[in-house]
Amino acid sequence: MPDVRHLLDGFAFMRDEGFEACARICLTHSFPAPIKDVAAFASPWDCLPEEREFVQAYLHGITYSAYDRLIQLCDALAQPTGFCLIEKRLIEVALRYGVNAFTLAKWRAFLGLRREFDEAAGTSIYRLLPGVVENTFGFPLDRSADVIREAGDLRP
Repeated sequence: MPDVRHLLDGFAFMRDEGFEACARICLTHSFPAPIKDVAAFASPWDCLPEEREFVQAYLHGITYSAYDRLIQLCDALAQPTGFCLIEKRLIEVALRYGVNAFTLAKWRAFLGLRREFDEAAGTSIYRLLPGVVENTFGFPLDRSADVIREAGDLRP
């Protein structure tokens, strides 16, 4: 499975199709603000050195928009089965690709994005995303509410 290559392939495809904003996201989604360092990518760089240099220069040459940050957050909340707690996704990625000297800084950045968008939304973003409980814990939301209610933590 390609690691970094998918960033570059997505960027080139979207740019060639005329979708510059989407092409940008292909490169920025894996580098949460303020971590704009290609060394932060834990998996192997399966591309040429000049391509790595291109990504680094590209990241340093832009200012992340709110949209860039939102896509970074959404990517950190998404699994193939849907949305989950960000901590679950971060651990899953670390187990799959490994960790490096940037891992904790990246995790703090992703958690900061979650706080930023919680504040912007005026509520936990988890309230706005379908399937978080099911995809995080593996049981339906209605059952989780029953369990919590039985424990006395929720009013009927």
